[in-house]
Amino acid sequence: MKKFNVKRTIIYSVMGVIGICAGAATFFLSYFNTQSDKILPSVTIETGTPIVFESFLKEPVESSRFITDVSGIDTNVPGSYQLTVGFWRFRKTVILNVVDTTAPTAEAVPQTIYCDRLPAASSVVTDVYDLAPVTIEYVTEPDVSQGGEYVFQVSVKDASGNEKIVDVPFTVVDDHTAPLIYGAHDLEGFVGMNQSYLDGITVTDNYDPNPVLVVDNSQVNTNISSSFPVTYIATDENGNSSSVTVTLTLRVKPDRYYDPEIVYDMARRAIEQNNIYDEDMTDVQKAFRIFNWVHNNIHYIGTSDKSDWTVGAFDGFSTHQGDCFTYYACCRAMLDVAGIPNLLVERYPITWSPHYWNLVQLDGQWYHCDACYAYYHEGYYFMYAYNDLNHSDHGYDVDAYGPEINIAQDSVQQYVNYNTLEVEGF
Repeated sequence: MKKFNVKRTIIYSVMGVIGICAGAATFFLSYFNTQSDKILPSVTIETGTPIVFESFLKEPVESSRFITDVSGIDTNVPGSYQLTVGFWRFRKTVILNVVDTTAPTAEAVPQTIYCDRLPAASSVVTDVYDLAPVTIEYVTEPDVSQGGEYVFQVSVKDASGNEKIVDVPFTVVDDHTAPLIYGAHDLEGFVGMNQSYLDGITVTDNYDPNPVLVVDNSQVNTNISSSFPVTYIATDENGNSSSVTVTLTLRVKPDRYYDPEIVYDMARRAIEQNNIYDEDMTDVQKAFRIFNWVHNNIHYIGTSDKSDWTVGAFDGFSTHQGDCFTYYACCRAMLDVAGIPNLLVERYPITWSPHYWNLVQLDGQWYHCDACYAYYHEGYYFMYAYNDLNHSDHGYDVDAYGPEINIAQDSVQQYVNYNTLEVEGF
């Protein structure tokens, strides 16, 4: 019978266990390496892109996940981040690179400017977008000293150096023309009363749609009867300026006087009750019907109270009789209600008697209009140009109306139809 060798048995048992452990270690090392190779050592994403774990995997890895909390990483900001990825009990360090390679976006805002008025580069582009702060500047400093059509380039660049070049069209206006003031004329008013300076005044400019008009009445003393200079100053947005000075004559308020609103109400009632014109008509059509109505509804008696135009209009609407001053005053009230600029014209020099009529702004020019009956002409005058007048009976002081009152010189009477009350074709 053989003896049992305990020592040898123990040795063999230990060697077996060691073999098993070594095999297991080799298996797990092989498994780790295999799984680890499926995980990319670094991943690069564009700014603004969400962090997706699967982007780190070449192939799926069972139970793999982020060990690092990535919720605090702002992918809008470029940078590199060290992350830990785990699967089962294994760990691996990877790198996340956040990069910005996308240029900003922006659109041009076409510009119309005056010479030497270059706007900031940031104001000539719009819809600017980038995840990072941007700088906006002209590629080269534009020369806007001369008028013309240009295209200037604007650079929109982010912090990473990505750049968008925007072509911006420019219209450069070489404007040295001052605004024109129309309708400035000598004024009359009453001592101690507020004065209206802007009636009939209009301002135009060759480029600026809204030039600024300032009235300098600093030399007017409303407490005394006298004449004072009043200056109108018009300035466009480019700084060009023009001025016109007129005379304001103040007199003591006459015993008979009516607030203009009283006669305006009378004029409105006459217009509505007699259906003189419709609101959708042009100024020419409205004015023609006003002069036609006044001519046919005021009876000429050769005398009137001329202390003030409001008195003449009040008497005309109340009694339907008067003289040339009455015709003028009633037309003025109706024209004012219609919003049509108009002025008083007086015969000059006075020959056998004074005479009064209206100067009316129609279609951009001023025309003589006289509703009064007279033995020296048939009917009435509507839209008479300077050259249409018989200056022996409608002579006037031309110098009283400056160049701002652009009185029509060429006749349009061939287009004026006194039967249909239409003016067509001019």
